Amino acid sequence: MTLPIPFSPLKRLIAYFLDRTMHMHLNSRLITACLCGMLAACGGGSNSSVPTTTPTAEVQKPAVLLSGDALRAEVERFRSSNNLPAVSVTIVNQDKVENVVTGTREVNGSQNVQNTDLFQLGSLTKAATATMIGRLVEQKKIRWDTTIAEIFPAWRTQIRSEYLNVTVEQLLRHRSGLPREVNDGTIEKALPLLTGDLLADRRSLAVLLLQDAPEYPPNSKMVYSNIGYALAGLMAEVAAGDSYENLMQKEVFTPLNIKGRFGFPEDAGANNNLGHTLVAGNWKATPAVIDPRYAFFINAAGGMNLSLADYGVFLREHLRGLQGQSNYLSQANFQLMHTPIDSYGLGWGVMTVKGLGNVSIHNGTELTYYASNRVIPSKNVAIAIACNCYNEAIISKLDDFADSLMLPLIPQQ
Repeated sequence: MTLPIPFSPLKRLIAYFLDRTMHMHLNSRLITACLCGMLAACGGGSNSSVPTTTPTAEVQKPAVLLSGDALRAEVERFRSSNNLPAVSVTIVNQDKVENVVTGTREVNGSQNVQNTDLFQLGSLTKAATATMIGRLVEQKKIRWDTTIAEIFPAWRTQIRSEYLNVTVEQLLRHRSGLPREVNDGTIEKALPLLTGDLLADRRSLAVLLLQDAPEYPPNSKMVYSNIGYALAGLMAEVAAGDSYENLMQKEVFTPLNIKGRFGFPEDAGANNNLGHTLVAGNWKATPAVIDPRYAFFINAAGGMNLSLADYGVFLREHLRGLQGQSNYLSQANFQLMHTPIDSYGLGWGVMTVKGLGNVSIHNGTELTYYASNRVIPSKNVAIAIACNCYNEAIISKLDDFADSLMLPLIPQQ
């Protein structure tokens, strides 16, 4: 039976927190009386601005959320009624990770999607990139307030002076002054400089990007930038002496015992998920649409592939960390990532919801897959949803469905 949603969702609550088009929203009942303002944090580049909390000794009772056969039936009902290729839902509830996936790898195909199948997670990569950098911070290989000039001293005479003192944290908070995407003209200028050496080519493109004037004074406001995350990943490469992809394997995937890669699931060959777009009213398996001349640069902003079961493990570690129950990162650094300035933390949009406290949210797409999340530390709950498809109208339905799974968490008015 369908979960009732006796209210209209508030669309576009946080605008454009995603690779291409933002469509993140929560149901209006979730935010009743909470629009007195987003949580605002003062200060800039140090952990001292982050409020600390003491985890409660009392064990919370699990929220009564759908699980087991009831959850599977509801996910399959939603998928089939909307004629979607495949849908995966993960619920983290009091340290338990439960994943349900239904449908087929390719629309009308014979291969059922498996809970180990990868989904392209788009901008959900950003929180993972920030988490990897947090590990490097605790290893004292980099600081949140490390500047571009410190990592690249030779660039002092090659880039605009406004960027020299931009910090890692400002890049991760979208406060660098950098534009959202690399423009075609810059890519064309970069092509003759590319050698096939991944790290060297990223540096060459970064230097070109940093020769353009900032779109706004750095650290004056939040403007979403995939380039900023690419540059933060590049700074991590230099500081740690390894590629971004290897650092993610060493600092995120291996310690959490999850299997991740970059690019698109179908790049790995047969027996993998395929991304889809809607063509003339029908789903069609569609090759990746990201410009291959640009893809190598942007992995830190939106390239991660995970199964949603493994992504749930990542979300669980953030819940544990916010409660001071993780050895993976310090509680202060987990809190920093989920503490917003201008509604954005480090890889998370963050809002304050009456009765729930801070809720961290994000979504992502590279236009053939879609994924979004909701992290509710006060309830020790997280929910994520993904589809091997993308269409504006459909992702609205996906988010409505994910919101409906949260209804038992909402305080009664």
